[in-house]
Amino acid sequence: MVSIVGLNRASSFAIKEESTAGTYVPPSAGTDFVPLRPGNELSYEPENLESDELLNDIGAAKSFTGKEVVKGKHATYLRHSGVEGQEPEVGVLYESVMGDKAIMGTDYPTVSSSTTSLIKVNTGIGANYIVGQPLLIKNPSGYEMRNVASISGDDLTLNFKLDNAPASGVYLGKAITYIPAASGHPTFSTTKYIGGGHAKEVSAGNTVTDLSLKLEANTFGEVEFSYEGTKYYFNPITITSSNKYLDFTDDLGTYAVSVAEGVYKTPVALADALMIAMESVNAKTYSVVYSSVTGKFTITSNSTLLSLLVFTGTNAANGIAATLGFTVAANKTGAGGTTGYTSENAQTYAAAYTPSYDSADAIVVKDAELFIGSLNDNVCICAQSVALKITKKVEDVDCICEETGVLEKIPTARTVELTVTAILKKYDVSLLDALLKNSDLSAMMNAGPKTGGNFIAGKCFNLYLPKCTVSNYKTTGDSFVQADITLKGFVTSTQKDIFLGFV
Repeated sequence: MVSIVGLNRASSFAIKEESTAGTYVPPSAGTDFVPLRPGNELSYEPENLESDELLNDIGAAKSFTGKEVVKGKHATYLRHSGVEGQEPEVGVLYESVMGDKAIMGTDYPTVSSSTTSLIKVNTGIGANYIVGQPLLIKNPSGYEMRNVASISGDDLTLNFKLDNAPASGVYLGKAITYIPAASGHPTFSTTKYIGGGHAKEVSAGNTVTDLSLKLEANTFGEVEFSYEGTKYYFNPITITSSNKYLDFTDDLGTYAVSVAEGVYKTPVALADALMIAMESVNAKTYSVVYSSVTGKFTITSNSTLLSLLVFTGTNAANGIAATLGFTVAANKTGAGGTTGYTSENAQTYAAAYTPSYDSADAIVVKDAELFIGSLNDNVCICAQSVALKITKKVEDVDCICEETGVLEKIPTARTVELTVTAILKKYDVSLLDALLKNSDLSAMMNAGPKTGGNFIAGKCFNLYLPKCTVSNYKTTGDSFVQADITLKGFVTSTQKDIFLGFV
């Protein structure tokens, strides 16, 4: 028995970076898949064009579909890939909201004369580092995580002091750094195999518009990405040069037709295209119908004779028949045009690859670090929760040539906000004073599993606001006194506002 109900728990989801914005890229390996959590959604919300024509009645005239609007959300746990120097499986989402990335492929060591605030590397090696990059300083006296605040030759100045100056030969880790940029943000395609083969939902031309990171003590770190796209498909069918032809014979002769290459939004769209192609060759009438009940295609005609040359046709090797579900071991003959032919096989929507996920566990937020202030403020702030919000405003590039009316979406603004709920220490007015003076601060948070008190390489996360100000300060708490503090990142002519890293 074939069930009519699809089970969401059997769904799988893949993300692929696009080389051309809006050109759908399907998954090509099991490693393109990412785990699903509640909160994963995709909606198609085209603009509705209302006609103001008066048609001798108080009722509204027919409305029409305008610009396509695609919106999605993807919720995930915060985790590294599990392999040092290899970005996490949702790396393209981080890069999409930030704009750029840098991957350190080599674990370089320190040289002599490094201090608690300055890391020295070998001659010429400093050029491999970037400002904002996290370092996992693997000091035998205790691993510490810091960011590069500035670079001068082969000297790397840190954002917050270390507890111990590293000796020569201490390695600095292989970081993945997501870098804020004004342009060049990659777009991506999503493919969701709903119910393990019940249906397939696809979007293209996507860009992340919001990243929400929630880090609450003693819980999993959680990330939610909101994105917008330019194209939406449901049970799409891809046509290439290898599967676009149909050879057939009718009362008037033998013909070869083809449909345009591309991704058809639905099977119905492909049926319509094939029907138009068949009718273009002579005066006969053709019908190509996709059944939403059986998942099969039926081809009929007002021609007395109709044969589909799916086996011996000139273009059979690059034929469309198998894509439509027809068996192609022999031509389709004998039925006649009015009866026509129905494909033997229904469309399938199961993933062609077995999903393979990152090996690292989700990060549990404990034994972490939160520093706010300047170089000497390297004391962990006791916080119950930390929340990061990155918002990237985008604008549609409208285009009359595009089927959807939109060429792509470009970023026009970025805001960064870090909210901290912390234990209010007696006598401490430092952050309130920073608010009153509009003082420049830095903020850094490190989280990840440890062994023997040391962060584990390939499993840790870092966020860094090089420049920020306190924008809000409020005392709260029911059982004990807390402070809710909001920090806003900002850029200067030489400094960015936010870096995200995995080490």
